[in-house]
Parts: sequence; C-alpha cells; structure tokens
Amino acid sequence: IMFTDIVGYSALMSKNESLAMEVLEKNRTICKSSLQAFNGEFIKEIGDGTLCIFQSSWEAVSCAIAMQRAVADEKSFLLRIGIHIGDIVVTENDVFGDSVNIASRIESICKPGG
Repeated sequence: IMFTDIVGYSALMSKNESLAMEVLEKNRTICKSSLQAFNGEFIKEIGDGTLCIFQSSWEAVSCAIAMQRAVADEKSFLLRIGIHIGDIVVTENDVFGDSVNIASRIESICKPGG
C-alpha cells in the first residue's frame, strides 16, 4: 500500500485555486507515470492524495523514489509518501485492512519530501 499527499495543498487551494489545480494535475501525471513503470495499481484519489497498491514492496519503494525525484525536478510542490506491507482486502473499487491504516499514518508523519 502506498499513500501520497501534497504538502501544503489546502493552504495553496485557499490562496490560489488555479495553481492548486495545476499542482494536482501534475501530481496525477507523475503518480500514474510512476505506477506504470513499477507495476502499481491506482486505487483512488483522496483529495490531494492517492492510494495505490503493488505486488511487491520493492516496486512500491521504487515507485515512491521515482515520484519524489520527479517532484523534485518539478519544484512546484512536495509530497509525503507512506508505504506499508501487509495483508489487504481488495474489493471492486477499494482496499481495506490494517496495512491501509498504517500506511496513511506513516504518510501523515513524514517530513515534507519524505
């Protein structure tokens, strides 16, 4: 499981909605491109964040590194990314389980860019 979050997105949205929407679209593009390269599956967007799954922890970590590098090149925003391995329950449209909860909590305590 991998959670991502755009650092400072809510504040940016209140200051400049059009720029916030541009950042959101850049994040989607980076995320989906990286997922394709590392066999990840996009599950859903949660506000300015994403929830994705992978077949291996190596692919999840490699994808996160690729995303952080792409965002660093972009220089218009930072991400926090949380990854956790463990069992999940996959339904038609979502995933559930302790691993989902733990990954979201890891992401929320990361330093910007971490």
